[in-house]
Amino acid sequence: MSSRFRRHAVYLSVAAMIPVISGAARVVGKELPLSKPAAASANDNRKPAGQLSRGVLTIHLDARETMFYPEGQEAPGIPVYGFAETGRNVSIPGPMIRVPAGTEIHATVRNSLPKMIRLRGLEDRAGAVLDTFDIEPGATRELSFRANTPGTFYYWGRTEGSRAGRNPTTDSQLMGAFIVDQAGTKPNRHERVMVMTLFEDTLRTIPKPDEKEVFAINGLSWPHTERLDYQVGDTVKWRVINFTVAPHPMHLHGFHFDVNSKGDAGRDTIYTARQRRKAVTESMLSGRTLSMTWVPTRPGNWLFHCHLIYPINASLKIGEAAHRGHGPAVASNHAEEGMSGLVMGIHVRPKTGVGILPEPPARRHLRLYVNERPNVYGSKPGFAFILQNGPQAPARDSITTPSSTVVLTKGEPTEIMVINHTSQMASVHWHGIELNSLYDGVSDWSGWQKRTAPVIAPNDSFAVHLTPDRSGTFIYHTHSDETVQLTSGLYGPLLVLDKGTDRDSTERILLMGDGGPVPRSPSFFNGKASPDDINLSANTRHRLRLINISAGATKRVRLLADTALSVWRPIAKDGAALPPLQATTRPAEFFLMPGETYDVEVTRPGAQELTLEVTTMPRGQPIINRIPVHVKAGGS
Repeated sequence: MSSRFRRHAVYLSVAAMIPVISGAARVVGKELPLSKPAAASANDNRKPAGQLSRGVLTIHLDARETMFYPEGQEAPGIPVYGFAETGRNVSIPGPMIRVPAGTEIHATVRNSLPKMIRLRGLEDRAGAVLDTFDIEPGATRELSFRANTPGTFYYWGRTEGSRAGRNPTTDSQLMGAFIVDQAGTKPNRHERVMVMTLFEDTLRTIPKPDEKEVFAINGLSWPHTERLDYQVGDTVKWRVINFTVAPHPMHLHGFHFDVNSKGDAGRDTIYTARQRRKAVTESMLSGRTLSMTWVPTRPGNWLFHCHLIYPINASLKIGEAAHRGHGPAVASNHAEEGMSGLVMGIHVRPKTGVGILPEPPARRHLRLYVNERPNVYGSKPGFAFILQNGPQAPARDSITTPSSTVVLTKGEPTEIMVINHTSQMASVHWHGIELNSLYDGVSDWSGWQKRTAPVIAPNDSFAVHLTPDRSGTFIYHTHSDETVQLTSGLYGPLLVLDKGTDRDSTERILLMGDGGPVPRSPSFFNGKASPDDINLSANTRHRLRLINISAGATKRVRLLADTALSVWRPIAKDGAALPPLQATTRPAEFFLMPGETYDVEVTRPGAQELTLEVTTMPRGQPIINRIPVHVKAGGS
């Protein structure tokens, strides 16, 4: 991985989580490898591979060399390995195997690669450990097993490195989805399977060979990924597979979704109705899977993307667009020119005969300024969103870190006039808020048909209308030139309160962000590299609102009594209340990825000294911040 991404993300090897193929396997012959790579096809995972007849699936797979075209064949290709059905082109990802539980699977796998392949994942998931077998170049093996265990899985091959896991070069696309449906059920007609992959190496197929990281979903990188089309009221189910060596917090704009299951290559934990929770951003570690359901209630254009900044940055593009530059100049078409990689575009059509409803008249009016001050981070500027208090606008160069806390009321129609006093293009994404698409904050994308959200030019403004549907802890942040603007201060907490309530003196916000756009910039906590102590009262329920809006750093958050874990009670994620089975007192530790919020309750019976430990998890040496927490008897 390039140093730009390494410093943000925590990586877990697939091999560390994934065992490996059971069933009967045997060598049945040898073939010569293909002499010239052919172009791979992008696989949208809509059509299962093989032939299914009377409860038996027969499938013939072939591992081959191929050329990977994540930006279409007008852009450079990447030499990789991939799977194909015998007699057909390689597809990336490989052919999807999808069967009802109880299906007998008869597979042959031919190795047409110049190297031995170690194959994993083609077996039932009832066992604790997956098996493995090797296929020599030119050899073919047969495999038979019954797929009894429902879930979202995948199969994959390995030729390089330690052979225990997988590398992000030639093997990076050598996999396919393996879905086992509950017996007696049929896939939802709006169900899709999305496979995320990552190639990383020096590309000699582009004019200037350079280390490149190429992220793709179903074999394509944004803006070349498929557009998903739905209608208001559809029940949408997605299965997402993270086959990259990096974690990804996957964020859906505009809607909460239900988390139906989470798993890895070896197992899938399917939740009951009482266990399911809602989210707008869900963390996916390397090698993990996610099943989710959501219902679009408002028409418009929306996005589903990784909330780490680097995997969606336009600098990753390898085609002609890669040489156009990136930054404020292309911010006016931010979605298609300012983003790349792990992004899916969504179009939600209105119901037949129903237009987009007008916004109710605003009962509250706010003015939010986008401000800039030079030379805050060395020679680079700092930015902030500043709410106007009183009749006078704030000074154009006044900034605070973090930005102003925006407090809204559930069910109250509100207008927020966003005024750009910076030298750059600006936008605001209201992360986790259910609102009209036009106000979602992605310039030239949010909205519907010919009416899309404009970028806010210097000295211009845009009126945002929203009526929050739920109370909770949310975030607002820039959706323009994030590598500069987000890391330099354009983020803040967004709280929605129930009608008739005010902010409670027992709540505490811990906002985790970045301290500037420079390499290895410090982690900021409520705007400081060295955060203030936290004071709590004994025998009082305190609500900690934990927010991670850093550009790429996973945070491990722990509440310690001396060196031992204390306890807390999680009560909400991404502004949605947790189900009773999950809102229970438990050891005070969890990982928080960018774009996630958690609310927890802390109650201590007496005076006590605690420590809130926040570990920033880049690759390499973790960075640990310890915040003293003083629990005092008789008041805070």
